Amino acid sequence: MQDLSVLIRKADSLDLKRITEIYNWAVQNTVATFDLVNRTEEKANQWFFTHQDPYYPLVVAEKNGKILGWGSISPFHPRPAYKSSGEFSIYIASEFQGLGIGKKLLETLCQIAQQLGYHTLLGLITGTNKASLALAGKLGFQETGRYREIGQKFGEILDVVVVQRIF
Repeated sequence: MQDLSVLIRKADSLDLKRITEIYNWAVQNTVATFDLVNRTEEKANQWFFTHQDPYYPLVVAEKNGKILGWGSISPFHPRPAYKSSGEFSIYIASEFQGLGIGKKLLETLCQIAQQLGYHTLLGLITGTNKASLALAGKLGFQETGRYREIGQKFGEILDVVVVQRIF
């Protein structure tokens, strides 16, 4: 596997168009997200706004001024007792998958989560997404649950695996 040296940094509003392009490609071509329609500019702006709270970081992987992927920590649940639990998301542009960028993003999110005082990070990963499940496992996440046949996309009925890392 080629290691691509990238800069991981906090996302800013100028990155939102590329972040949305990467996400919408995943919507149309993968089961990594269960969204069925592209994220609109309005929805992207609303989502971006929630990640302006430092407790819910949004980071990008950049090389030579080009955004190759992004990662975020979102609230796991809106009820206050869940505040120290976050849910991570990572999306990599299709032409840069498999180069170690996802690992760098997830490592960074784990470091940020610890600095912010999170007790745990969770990921909800489609059961057929072997690469993402393997990546999470390499970084200390363990499977703690499985929602069986919970989502339908591209004519498939899919499981969602819950992975968790406690700090």
